[in-house]
Amino acid sequence: MGLGRLISFELFLLLVLLAVMIYLRWSRRRYHARKISLEAEINLLEQQKVRLTDAGLKLLELKEALEREQAKSARLLRNILPERVICDLQENGYSEPVRYENVTVFFSDIVNFTEISSQFDPAELILELSDIFGEFDRIFARYNCQRIKTIGDAYMAVAGLPEPDDYHYRNILRASLEVRAFILQRNQQPRRHRWQMRFGLHSGSVVGGIVGQDKYIYDIFGDTVNVASRMEHASLPMQINVSQQTCQLAADEFEFVPRGSIDVKGKGRVEMFFLEGYKKS
Repeated sequence: MGLGRLISFELFLLLVLLAVMIYLRWSRRRYHARKISLEAEINLLEQQKVRLTDAGLKLLELKEALEREQAKSARLLRNILPERVICDLQENGYSEPVRYENVTVFFSDIVNFTEISSQFDPAELILELSDIFGEFDRIFARYNCQRIKTIGDAYMAVAGLPEPDDYHYRNILRASLEVRAFILQRNQQPRRHRWQMRFGLHSGSVVGGIVGQDKYIYDIFGDTVNVASRMEHASLPMQINVSQQTCQLAADEFEFVPRGSIDVKGKGRVEMFFLEGYKKS
């Protein structure tokens, strides 16, 4: 009996040991399989992390590119539309015309432009106008004036809108003297064509608003615009011709030479003055 029990106990221990070994082997395989699975999941997560990082960088690049394009579009819009009109269009989808009671309108054109331009290569002519009008833009902007438009060789600007300016006449007269000085200086430079220009100004009221629906153009309208254009037509080469209204506004600050009354189409005889410069103290 004792030997049989001992054999049975040893057999039992062997079975238990075998079971433990089987369990440990199974556990080891299970752990190994789980380890491989976790490593695969970690590797997948790492790959996803890399992809997300790449996607984040691409989104950042797209965001920066979009911001650059928006800034570029905003700059282009500000070149053709006043800030107030841009805000109206962005907020409401339209912009109502506005009447401005006190502004001064500037016109200039090039003497004998049609005849002279026929002697130019078209690309060279565009470069000449771009250089001149680009500097005009910078000068008028410094004096808080708005370029309205160019038509061929004609340049139109205004002071006193979109924000009211009590000194609209002063600012645009200063700008007029500076653009004339720029043309005179430019004409002295070698390898530059010597352009002669006429300048004209008039003060009064205008209506400003956008024209068109698909292609917006900001423009100003009214008798003040017409008279300013007549002032330019009645001017002489490299002279700044000013109406009586503008002269009266600026008489305390600028020197003017009376020209007398000159016949103007649709207006009869109109008093005109040449702007000489700043009044000496």
